[in-house]
Amino acid sequence: MTLKLHYILLLIASMFFSSPTEQSVAHPIKLTSSEIKYDAKTKSIQMRCNVFIDDFTPVINPTLFIRAKQESLTEEDKKGIEQYFQQKYRIYINNRQLSLSFEDYTIKENVMTIAFSENYAELKKGDEIYIENELLFEEFDYQQSNWISFNMPPFLLNKNFESKMDNSTYSHEF
Repeated sequence: MTLKLHYILLLIASMFFSSPTEQSVAHPIKLTSSEIKYDAKTKSIQMRCNVFIDDFTPVINPTLFIRAKQESLTEEDKKGIEQYFQQKYRIYINNRQLSLSFEDYTIKENVMTIAFSENYAELKKGDEIYIENELLFEEFDYQQSNWISFNMPPFLLNKNFESKMDNSTYSHEF
């Protein structure tokens, strides 16, 4: 499933199961979707992750929801998001954890798309990628599902993985 389809599913779910003005309205779908891309020309890895704002913001800061809806995140908010991802969404190449930097974010309805990148990540045949995605498990346990799509030419094209509480890791040798 492509990131675009994941995003569409998140957007549809957000329209049906959440209120655009109230954080307290719970929705039954506990889901994130992300795409990891490799650009051989720039030797960089980009990761974009879609999260429901009302599920995600409380784990960073109790008042982040309001600033996210107003699209006015502070530098402290961005640093908190970056630190959370470094703890809960770890990507390793040959046992070296990538230091993904917060790049940007967008908001549509109740979905926040967060972009990260790591420069100078040259991949070659024989390298191994290892991913641990534990986003929001501390909040929603077994209800939470994290979908990951990979597009890392020429090694890994359109590969998908679902991270669940009892299976949150993925590895692949190029």
